[in-house]
Amino acid sequence: MRTIFKLDVAIGILVIISAVVGWYFSPKSIAYNESFEQDFGGWIADADVPPDPNNPGSNVEWNVSRTTSAKSGQYSVEFYIDGRQDDGTVWIEKMLSTERNARVQVNVSFDLYSESESFNVLAAVVGFAGASNPEVEADLKIIGKANDVSGWKRYTYIETLETDSRGEVWVALGISVRWETKMTYNVDDVKVTID
Repeated sequence: MRTIFKLDVAIGILVIISAVVGWYFSPKSIAYNESFEQDFGGWIADADVPPDPNNPGSNVEWNVSRTTSAKSGQYSVEFYIDGRQDDGTVWIEKMLSTERNARVQVNVSFDLYSESESFNVLAAVVGFAGASNPEVEADLKIIGKANDVSGWKRYTYIETLETDSRGEVWVALGISVRWETKMTYNVDDVKVTID
């Protein structure tokens, strides 16, 4: 009877140790939230825009700034681009550290504000998650229409990728011109999870 009791205790201890070791060495989920209340939160503005034929030697005008039109809190990020050349993409990007040499799933979600709903696709909502910094429009994938609704709408982008020895994951979100007009959209309540 004592031998069975000692065996049960030993098995119980081994199960507890295995659970603790498994938890310690298992990949940790990373969650990052940004509502732009203090500043840009480490996000960097970037763009891939065409030359401006009305201003030789310059690209079309674009801007990314904080503004007081917000989904929650007081601030959001505003994207502006002169899309009259029917081309160009503007985005914000951020590098996050995660597990090295691992397969991870990156989930990026955010709210985007459009002043009006349109059956025409004026701009596409784009997203990115990868092991390197996005540099050109083709790096970002279309995840929806920017003018689906008049007001705020939630968008989500999910990507599974392999990290390298640095364990860096780059995420980006923005707008891409699809109609020849100047355009402004806002983004707020960005959430990134890496599992």
